[in-house]
Amino acid sequence: MKWLLDRFRYAFAGVRYGIVRDRSIRFQFILAIMAVLAGIILNIHLNEWLWIILSITLVLMAEIFNSCIEKVVDYISTERTEQAKLIKDMAAGAVFLVSCFAFLMACLIYIPRLILFIQNL
Repeated sequence: MKWLLDRFRYAFAGVRYGIVRDRSIRFQFILAIMAVLAGIILNIHLNEWLWIILSITLVLMAEIFNSCIEKVVDYISTERTEQAKLIKDMAAGAVFLVSCFAFLMACLIYIPRLILFIQNL
């Protein structure tokens, strides 16, 4: 049981570190909170919540992986090489792609709800 609890402790420590120390992860976390609040305010349905939660999870995971890759590249070499730049750019590209997916989901879910919300004011 201690082994399992330690795994959770390590995982939470990693997430906490990212939120406290990494500006990009913290920014994505703030956007996630805003997406959840918007979902609550606009009263989205369960299936819409699933897409929003999936989007949030994918973006945060990609951002954490991106930060880890950047730290590993910096750890391996302090030199600025074309190969290191390419590795970091590709990791950032993954974040960009999943962020585009999340943005699309947000538009598809929130814009119609927002229009209804404004019309009912």
